[in-house]
Amino acid sequence: MHPDSKTMKPFSAGSAAAGRGRRALAFFLHVLALLSVLGLMAPDCRADNCLANGCHGEIKGKPVVHAPVDGDDCLSCHRQVNQQHPSAAGQDFAAAAEGGALCFQCHAQEGFNGRRKHGPSASGACTVCHDPHGSDQQGLLKMPLKELCLDCHQDFAASMEEAAYLHTAIRKLDCGACHLPHSSDQPSLLKGDSINLCFGCHENIKNRYDTSLDKHKALYVRQRCGNCHFAHYSPYPALLVKQGADLCFDCHGQDESGRSDAPANIRAEIEGKEVVHGPVAEGECSACHEVHGSNFAMLLSGPFPRTFYAPYQPDAYDFCFQCHDKELLTAQPVNNQTGFRNGTDNLHFRHVARKQKGRTCLACHSVHASNGQKLINPEGIAFGKWQIPIRFAATETGGGCVPGCHRSLDYDRQTPFDYTKPSAAKQAAETPAAGQNSSPPAAAGDSDALAVEPLDTEQGTP
Repeated sequence: MHPDSKTMKPFSAGSAAAGRGRRALAFFLHVLALLSVLGLMAPDCRADNCLANGCHGEIKGKPVVHAPVDGDDCLSCHRQVNQQHPSAAGQDFAAAAEGGALCFQCHAQEGFNGRRKHGPSASGACTVCHDPHGSDQQGLLKMPLKELCLDCHQDFAASMEEAAYLHTAIRKLDCGACHLPHSSDQPSLLKGDSINLCFGCHENIKNRYDTSLDKHKALYVRQRCGNCHFAHYSPYPALLVKQGADLCFDCHGQDESGRSDAPANIRAEIEGKEVVHGPVAEGECSACHEVHGSNFAMLLSGPFPRTFYAPYQPDAYDFCFQCHDKELLTAQPVNNQTGFRNGTDNLHFRHVARKQKGRTCLACHSVHASNGQKLINPEGIAFGKWQIPIRFAATETGGGCVPGCHRSLDYDRQTPFDYTKPSAAKQAAETPAAGQNSSPPAAAGDSDALAVEPLDTEQGTP
């Protein structure tokens, strides 16, 4: 037995209950005090201090912050519809206005009223592209501009991934280099007229266009630059729509009888021909023609007489001599520079090198294609309304022709015809060019046979 057992009070149920009551009261008072303290620290949830009380402060953490957010002016864009905030119902705030009307309370409408409008802008869906509070991008864009555009224009994104050539503006800049984001008076939301927009970067082509005497018509009809070039990407260099002659034949490959200014149908001119000029056969029209503009007729890249007759000038045929040996014309006497020679007498020189009525290349040759060798046209050459026949025929060592411009004349590289001797007339008559049944006899006693023909009134040397 405990030593004090005799003095202990017996257990009482009432005293236990009283203890529990005292403890409960103490706990209640403790909780009440705690709630009182917490009540003093509770946020003041009002619309005019959303950013000050620590609830929405993170929206100020971006490098670019919307001006109302930066000024703690949430009520510029929001209105409180539930006085208790936060509430269990949520949606305690609503936009102060709908769509673009909200933004236009502060932002001017300049730039939004062009004849052609961007879809999101036209529908007032500003937040499709812009974050209304803060962003890492200028203009409060939700992501870098190119990524933002391609996020919707996914067809472009897929094609650009596969394209062999991309526009430099896309590779180094972004869509804003050429397009306006909200509206424009130009197609495709372009910043300006297409050709002048292109010239803003392509100054070398602008200079060629401005200074050229002969401008490519494609630059000022229909889609202008877009007639030949894609704007964004292409499988071909220079963003071409097609490659080589296939592109040129889009215009120069069809008959447009209803147009007085229709371009020549070059496709029809060369189709089925036995002999095609080298650059044409390779589809390289730009070997002879400047594609944007030239100071020479027909957009040629150098001087070339486009007439049947032309006074001879030493540099008049330099365009041809970009590929051909100049001595086939200028050497006199000549050796192997040309096959068109009577012995060593250069017959190109005889025809062309005249002070007044020099025959140009066009007097005998087609420039694109022909059914005759050396591009000599069996159908003849246009001379006004008359198609002058040439009737050229070749032999193993020479040839001859019975043209409409002078009498029948033959030439031979190994055994030249001597037209200074009377016997030459008989020789020429008895030895006509291959394929000819008869030839008018050569004039006898002429010191310069070419110089005495009806159309050849001057001496054969300049």
